[in-house]
Amino acid sequence: MTHYTDPLPDHTSLAVFAGDELIFTSGEKWLHPLFSLEAFLSTYDGDRSLLSAHDTAAGKAAAILMARMGIRRAHINLVSDLAVAVYEKSGITLSYERRIDRLLCKTEELLSSMDDEDEIYRLLKERAVRAKEGTLAR
Repeated sequence: MTHYTDPLPDHTSLAVFAGDELIFTSGEKWLHPLFSLEAFLSTYDGDRSLLSAHDTAAGKAAAILMARMGIRRAHINLVSDLAVAVYEKSGITLSYERRIDRLLCKTEELLSSMDDEDEIYRLLKERAVRAKEGTLAR
């Protein structure tokens, strides 16, 4: 039986569980696994109160996306202080392996002073499209 805090398999950056049942994995990079998860969850009819996620790294952006999708528990290998604040505010039970001040990426820098979660979501969706097109420095 696999638990959401167990080590992720090679080439997996995100795993999501409903209770102890693995329901989603992704090996994509940056925020793309979370946007793929969002698409998956749009057709998921299971109990959202059972959702747990294990992510390799999470900054503020990942934390906001997880909260919007109804993730209730998260285990993060590398988490930023900005993300921890979002998880706590959202009532998501968090465990992690390593906590740092900030992820060294443009997204974390851009979001550091933003508070409107709807505005943040719109910005992230726009940046995700640009990243897929290869026109974005992350």
